[in-house]
Amino acid sequence: MRDIAEDVGVTVATASMALRAHPRISPQTRTKVTEAAVRLGYIYNRAAANLRQTQSSLIAVCLSDASNPVFNEFLIHVEAELRGQGRQVFLGIARDDLTLQSQFLQTAMEQGVGGVVLIPVRGTTRAHLRPVWPDERAEPLVPTALISRGLEGLNVPQVLNDDRRAGAMAAECLIAHGHRRIIWVGGGQDTSTARDRQAGAAQAIAQAGLPAMEVLHGPTLRRFGLDAAQDILKRSDPAGQPTAAICFSDLIAFGMVAGILRSGTTPAESLSVIGCDDMEEAELIHPPLTTIAVDKEGIGRLGAQHAVIRPGAPVVTRLPPRLILRATVGQVAG
Repeated sequence: MRDIAEDVGVTVATASMALRAHPRISPQTRTKVTEAAVRLGYIYNRAAANLRQTQSSLIAVCLSDASNPVFNEFLIHVEAELRGQGRQVFLGIARDDLTLQSQFLQTAMEQGVGGVVLIPVRGTTRAHLRPVWPDERAEPLVPTALISRGLEGLNVPQVLNDDRRAGAMAAECLIAHGHRRIIWVGGGQDTSTARDRQAGAAQAIAQAGLPAMEVLHGPTLRRFGLDAAQDILKRSDPAGQPTAAICFSDLIAFGMVAGILRSGTTPAESLSVIGCDDMEEAELIHPPLTTIAVDKEGIGRLGAQHAVIRPGAPVVTRLPPRLILRATVGQVAG
């Protein structure tokens, strides 16, 4: 820093502020200092800066599973919010493994991160967060926020989709199109997302006075949706066959659309399909998928904000979903 200051002919304090784009420093001086820094091979020592500031600009972000494109969409918005606040992401992928999640959180704390954003792995409990939260009677060591998946009994901010409402909206859409026999095709009950979406759909169907929703559980994979669609269409009892399916996620719904097409018919003609998440692919497949849109940008950005500044009273925030009506839901004949 002294070398840069001498090269440009300014004080060390001015050079330091110029490299941090301080508003008190003129654009001309910032340009001269920046050019000198590049020419002299200066590299900003972020670790030293963190020691001076007593708060790290590094924020740990742990995804439960990188193979799910929805989680990557959350990451994009988390990173954008943190970057806008001058923070950097320390990324971990837990592969839906509790041990890997705990190991990453331990490493993150050893690296001195200033906050944590977590999409928790299936089965996560308070005990699995011990690297960040060693004393359950106190607050976590750094600001910590959960996004997408919620956990009961945790006194940290949680930013979620209103999944119960999402399931209800999906059922209400199908009921409005005349469907009376509806099947749930989705993941199990090991995440708040799955439980709440299924419960919301079941409640809406019950309130409409319709037969109880059939339930078909399986992995959150396209293949599961494909096999489910083909099995449903092969049933020998037309009177009891579902006319519509609510899928836990768009991924499963994509598989169901493929299975229906392979069976020689089309969605909305033989079996209406509605997903949840509104992934980018939902609008691009043929036919375009009817789905419940999750506010991934709102969830990601708000979660990132909570990981930077510790809130006064941690709350669970549920952002409202939206129905996106496309071509895979049709009116029941007659």
